[in-house]
Amino acid sequence: MKKTYRRLFVILFFFGVAPHVFCAEKQVDQSPIPTHADAAIVIAKFSGLFDRYVSSNASLSECVSFLNKKGVYFGLLEVVSGKEFTVHDCARVLGQAELVFAAEAQYDLGKVKLPKDIDSWEEFCIMNHVQYVEAYKAITQSVASTRQ
Repeated sequence: MKKTYRRLFVILFFFGVAPHVFCAEKQVDQSPIPTHADAAIVIAKFSGLFDRYVSSNASLSECVSFLNKKGVYFGLLEVVSGKEFTVHDCARVLGQAELVFAAEAQYDLGKVKLPKDIDSWEEFCIMNHVQYVEAYKAITQSVASTRQ
């Protein structure tokens, strides 16, 4: 993905363009924690990455299906069960999107796979200047705005 897309993604979230999505709450510190479902909706419809391809009124199922067809993997079990979407998951998703947009994606069973000689998606993101931590914070802030 070009740097302009990464910047747009971060800018959209920091200025609160992403609309409210439903989320689960973490009881320890009372801050909302995004789920895989939250992340799929935000990334597909409101991040500035895929929203020209995904309708703003697309269902969760349509968002997940679209992302999976592109190789940006969201597991059905994680989405349906409300599993927490972690910063590591965010690195994987943004890393996969980076490779799709750069037309450098290689696939394994329909998923964009981590390039050879790279140990983790976090390492890939750091090497390619993908701001996954900032994006994760923006997703978390978007989810938090639904609880206010």
